[in-house]
Amino acid sequence: MVEKITLKADKYGIPLVLTLPENAQKAPCVIMCHGTGSSKDEAGNQYLDLAQLLAERGVASARFDFAGCGESADSGINQTFMAQVRDTATVYDYICTRKEIDIEKIGIIGYSQGGRVMAMFLDTHYDKIKAAVSWSGACHDGVGVFSGWFDVFYPLAKENGFAAVPLGWRSDLIVPLEWFEEIKATNPMDALRKYDGELLVMAGDADMLVPMPHCEEIAATNPKAELIIYEGADHNFNVMTEDKSISQDLLFTTADWLAEKLK
Repeated sequence: MVEKITLKADKYGIPLVLTLPENAQKAPCVIMCHGTGSSKDEAGNQYLDLAQLLAERGVASARFDFAGCGESADSGINQTFMAQVRDTATVYDYICTRKEIDIEKIGIIGYSQGGRVMAMFLDTHYDKIKAAVSWSGACHDGVGVFSGWFDVFYPLAKENGFAAVPLGWRSDLIVPLEWFEEIKATNPMDALRKYDGELLVMAGDADMLVPMPHCEEIAATNPKAELIIYEGADHNFNVMTEDKSISQDLLFTTADWLAEKLK
């Protein structure tokens, strides 16, 4: 069963899709945090497909759009980094009200910058999450892989209050000055070290956006971490190419792992 819901943030609505297994009763649930400028379905519909695979395994999922992304009505001016973290907490609070969900069996997945959001969410919810997954996570402390954006767009944001960042595959992403300031000030790697639940870290060795060694740094924050590196995979696990075998393996491996750890 699929439900579309709009949750309320301080200044905007949060479009949410809750996917429930058939006849769900106290099912585990996975929160899905998408990457920069993407949407709740993610590149190549990877989150949409993962939601279906999880449902087939008896696991619910909650995927949602950050401000300025997907079906969000916000221009993006409210898309600060910590607002994304708060939105994730709002989704968590909502699913905990659902009678179909077992609040003792909540997981989370973060893709790219969504991995950084996930990490900062775990800073305050580290004891509430049973299993976490990082796909191409960009969890560096401070500026990290966003140094290029800081060089080009941070001065514009300081001058205008925001910067319009061209992404090529969607309309320009509106990035407010607060996003830059909060990225500089946050330490997601420290947050990850507080989390001692199950952790799966997945990345491609041909990722040109988040250098592959960073996934090893993420895995090193948790003695329980499992690390999978896909040879020849790009940042999106080649989902946008003709050969989707790696992306398919990513999806099935993730779904099986989450179902095992949460059930």
